[in-house]
Amino acid sequence: MARKLEFIFGNETFTVEINKIDRTKIYGRVATEVFDARDEKCDLATLARDGRTIIPFGGTASGYVNTEGLWIDRNDLVPINRDGDTIEEVPSSFSAPTQIIEEVTIEEFLDHPIRLSYHLDVEALSDSLSKKLKDGTIFKFPFSYRGGIYYDPAFLMADLEGELWMLIGHTSDIEFVGYEQAAICAARAQELGDDDSGDRDSFDFDML
Repeated sequence: MARKLEFIFGNETFTVEINKIDRTKIYGRVATEVFDARDEKCDLATLARDGRTIIPFGGTASGYVNTEGLWIDRNDLVPINRDGDTIEEVPSSFSAPTQIIEEVTIEEFLDHPIRLSYHLDVEALSDSLSKKLKDGTIFKFPFSYRGGIYYDPAFLMADLEGELWMLIGHTSDIEFVGYEQAAICAARAQELGDDDSGDRDSFDFDML
């Protein structure tokens, strides 16, 4: 069953049902099955480090231990930063309504690689918000599915058919390089003795 999010825009509150869209829903999926010489289906297993013990699928799990090797429950873990200070955890976005306020440009939206896409089903939408979305306005808001130590940047927008979408991404750290920087890199290479005057990259036009 799809989960529901609650948003606040101005003085109005509306609820949406989110439906995750992934590659399998668009392109389908392919499953590989392996059969032995007797035409019986094989099951995935793991060979333990002793080289003799076979662990069937589902027979392994991850756990947490402290420096003394004692088992620790996941709920007892406390996130900290590099300085050892406790990080305040953020709640799940499903636990309370989310304010829709910040508008962003298409350039700012494109600075965020998108990793998750959700189609939104909404029964009623205010005329003011509906008009903004149809006009191409993109809203940005913080989102966390289960809660954790940080929010992901999320975007609310409409497509050309008026369907609503929520896209989850992260801020890109990519820096664009201009001609000036490329020239500096080339000059720096010459300073380091990278001499390309030899024949290693020469091209013989008689080969054409």
